[in-house]
Amino acid sequence: MDPMGDVISFGQERRRRPLPRWLIVAAMLFVVVGAVAFVALRDDGDRPAAAPTGSPTTTTAPAETAVAEPPPGPPCLPVGWGQRPAPTESVAGLDLGAGTGGAIDRCDRTAVDGPWTVVLRQPGGSLGRQGVVVTFPVDPPAPGRQVSVGGVRGVAADRMVTWPLARGYGRVRGDLSDASLIAVAAATKVVDGHPEVSPPAGLAVVASGPYRPPTIHELRYGADEVGERDTLGGALVYTGVTSSGGFEDQLFASDSTDAGPVDGYPAVVSSVSGGNATLAWEPAPGVVVYVGYSGPELNDATFVALRRLAARTQILDNAGWQATHPSTSDQTNDPG
Repeated sequence: MDPMGDVISFGQERRRRPLPRWLIVAAMLFVVVGAVAFVALRDDGDRPAAAPTGSPTTTTAPAETAVAEPPPGPPCLPVGWGQRPAPTESVAGLDLGAGTGGAIDRCDRTAVDGPWTVVLRQPGGSLGRQGVVVTFPVDPPAPGRQVSVGGVRGVAADRMVTWPLARGYGRVRGDLSDASLIAVAAATKVVDGHPEVSPPAGLAVVASGPYRPPTIHELRYGADEVGERDTLGGALVYTGVTSSGGFEDQLFASDSTDAGPVDGYPAVVSSVSGGNATLAWEPAPGVVVYVGYSGPELNDATFVALRRLAARTQILDNAGWQATHPSTSDQTNDPG
């Protein structure tokens, strides 16, 4: 028997092909990735475990105390900021001697970006009397009686002249003659965005500064606290310290009544600065102080009550005002 006969033949023997290159590369990457993962797992296992919550080894940082952030924007500026002459710190509050639980800094953070004023008066003039207030910029005037202001056409109205000035409009308002108002307007220029006046003969500059006061220092009382319940009922009584520009301009724009002297300074009663009435005077150039109420209508009895309240007021200096621990109220201090 042929010894090869038991061998089953499968045909011609095939030559083995080499592995594809991509398969070799993939296998090498698989080995490398596996090695890196192994090392990482081993290192992670060598690290100490984190202490459980509440463990004596855990230190918990104390929570930070929340601090009240001031409102965004410009800071709250002192009473009379930007005013010339600078207001004295000896007039910072007006106290009625009945507690100071209602002290408020009424803060207008954009007042210095608004209109500015120049206050001028005749000799012997006082708050809202024998003077004018120049304001720039203001809105264009309504149609009215035309006047010439330094060669440009302005508009005159009751106690007021408005005219083109520095690509805007200026306004002079007061209780003087039209000729005096026009003379002041013609003597006005704008420097760095603010009005400046070379005063005509017979007038002097008293103060200049923002139209709206950057801050008003206010104290509040109940009528019964200050002994005026019989006349004022349940009215709110308040005092204020502010700057003169916008306040005096509004005195000329509205009706006011002479109220006699307070501490030797001529005073006026009007509706300026809100409420039913305020009695105001000027203890220092450019500084206005007032006492007012919100309640019954102004009449002879409430007028006399305001006089009584004004007579008992006491001026607080800056230290005295801060001792009242005022709160801050953000608002627009429009004196109108």
